[in-house]
Amino acid sequence: MSKKSYLSGRDKELQELAEQYEAHKAENKPIYLDADDLADLADWYAIRHKNEIATEVVEYGLNIHPENTALLVEQAYLYLDIQEREKAKEIIEQISENSSEVKVLKANLLVGEGRYDDAEQLLDSIEDKEDLANIVDVAYLYIDTGAPERALPWLARGIEQNGEEEAFLAVTGDCYYAQGKYEEASMFYNKLIDKNPYSASYWFGLARCYFDQQMFDKTIEACDYAIVADDEFADAYIMRGHSYFQIGNEESALENYKQAEKLDAITPSFMHTFIGLNKVSKGEWEDALTHLEQAIADQDIDDSLTLPALYANAALCLHKMGKKRKAHQYCKKARDLDPDEVDSYLIEGRIYMEEDDYEKGVKKWAKALEIAPEADTWHEIGMSSMEIGQLSYAKLAFEHVKEMEPDFGGINEKLTSLYMLLRDKENFIKYNQLCEHPFKLEELEKIQQLLLDEDQEDLAKAMKNIFESLK
Repeated sequence: MSKKSYLSGRDKELQELAEQYEAHKAENKPIYLDADDLADLADWYAIRHKNEIATEVVEYGLNIHPENTALLVEQAYLYLDIQEREKAKEIIEQISENSSEVKVLKANLLVGEGRYDDAEQLLDSIEDKEDLANIVDVAYLYIDTGAPERALPWLARGIEQNGEEEAFLAVTGDCYYAQGKYEEASMFYNKLIDKNPYSASYWFGLARCYFDQQMFDKTIEACDYAIVADDEFADAYIMRGHSYFQIGNEESALENYKQAEKLDAITPSFMHTFIGLNKVSKGEWEDALTHLEQAIADQDIDDSLTLPALYANAALCLHKMGKKRKAHQYCKKARDLDPDEVDSYLIEGRIYMEEDDYEKGVKKWAKALEIAPEADTWHEIGMSSMEIGQLSYAKLAFEHVKEMEPDFGGINEKLTSLYMLLRDKENFIKYNQLCEHPFKLEELEKIQQLLLDEDQEDLAKAMKNIFESLK
């Protein structure tokens, strides 16, 4: 699909067309629609992650309107979306016209191959460069292919004549967002919302800006409005789920993910992964393993981005359940799938540390740091060390985090808690003063009571309570 943002009025028309199409399909009755309407309807479905229906609509349209350019262009975009570039090329070869729309499609293919000069030469042959539709199509070409800065000269052509048109405001907002200029993008989305407060895509555009600025409450509110405008706008449920997860409300996150799953925007594998990792964080090892292994079974074996982390977390569950041999087999599987997956070494290092094989544990953590010598890696080592009561390793790790990124989220609180456990009064006072919410006397008395019996298990429980109190 071309990933265009439909104006609110057109979006409503397409929703009504979708209802008509699906009603006729359910009754096995034919329906005649204009070729351009069918092409836009296919794109409308694709934007909503309903690629099978989108493909079906295009094929249905081509039966009614053979060799229609708009439908063939849409079919080519659908192939590009799933990385079937050769099939997209075959479709393009069937198109006899050389309209602006076709030139943009061909340029899209060239940009995907890194042939920017050839693409720009082709786009430069478009006759009416000031036409709003052409400006929008070319701008989205560059936005969708990760080069939004190349859209700017085209947008500049339309400011004077089209500066207040919805289509121009929408593509400009999307262009700013793609460049990471969230405040500027928000300004354009707010203008669009003023023009039409019932557009789900405009509210979602604003929600994306808030989310990337970590303004999660505002993200949720914007998604609420998007869903009121269109209760089948799947991306809003996903974004709202992510936001709830970020603020620690896993239950609400799961509700939104389930809604997105009903709309076919999230796979069962994602759901099992989310639930499994959530249960890992809560120490519900058997339930976590069930979901993680189901996620592994549902994954495409070639999906090397997710599988190593799934195997590594499943290994931790197996270790906690006393199945050490299988746990290490899963660790090896994770490493074989991706030797540079940091989480695999962090988790295997923790497993060795819990097995009192400190030499192997430290080697695994050292390998993680070799791959990613960053504050995040040290932080994960520190958190694992705290959870298993290895305070000396935690001290080393958290001090590294503080040195590398002094403003790392929560680091002052963690160092304060750590030095309290180590009974290091000087460093406790030092870091407590840097905390956003320093410990008070009554809080310290409660924590002191928890630490009366200082075996490893109680230390871990104490630290969990301390961290919970800091939220």
